[in-house]
Amino acid sequence: MAGRYQTIAEDLRQLIAAGNWRAGEKLPPETELASLYRASLPTLRGALDLLQAEGLVEKFQGRGNFVRRPGDRTVYDSARHTSDRPPTPGSALRVSVEVRRVKASGDVATLLQVRAGSLLTEQEYVSIAGASVRSVARLYVPLKVAKLGRPEGALSPWGDNVRELLTAAGVHVASTVERVTSRLPSAEEREVFRSPAPVLAVERTSMDVTGQVVEGAFLFLPGDRAEAVFTTRKRVEELEQAG
Repeated sequence: MAGRYQTIAEDLRQLIAAGNWRAGEKLPPETELASLYRASLPTLRGALDLLQAEGLVEKFQGRGNFVRRPGDRTVYDSARHTSDRPPTPGSALRVSVEVRRVKASGDVATLLQVRAGSLLTEQEYVSIAGASVRSVARLYVPLKVAKLGRPEGALSPWGDNVRELLTAAGVHVASTVERVTSRLPSAEEREVFRSPAPVLAVERTSMDVTGQVVEGAFLFLPGDRAEAVFTTRKRVEELEQAG
């Protein structure tokens, strides 16, 4: 049997579909909705959380709940790594970066295949559209590989600027492996993304021609505002050999 919050969510879902509130329009205050449905605030918020996870509603701290605009998603595209398609920043995104020196913790050390405590450069990229955080990317490069400074010019939300810095330092990426998982958000991620929706987590490692890991990255995207696209290409000579 459906819970009370699910019943409220279904009614709100139908009202949105019927056009009672248009895309981008603010819903009535939570206290007003709770009174309308004769429900407690926690129950009403449970219904709104469900609609947030479905991508129908977006909550902005201090402003309220709004009907999400359709197609309002950030695309993580693997094809940006190909040599004939240089990385470009998201046109609708504002991207900021923080650069610092850190010591490799357990999970980062494992990703980079270095000893725990090894010195690294960490670059953290945060992308925002409107008042909504769309992605957080943390990239790591061992100091023994290259000593990187702050990137210049337009910033990529995925931290692809690190590739340019590595190339300038004489380090060339030969291959990249990306592992994508979906999981429930941590308390910190739920607060940052202002959403209870599952998180798309991308674990990325890049190697040079010798197989040495020269870059590692952890990317986090709210699942109700993002999608991942992966493109596979074959070299022309491989296609010719295949007949």
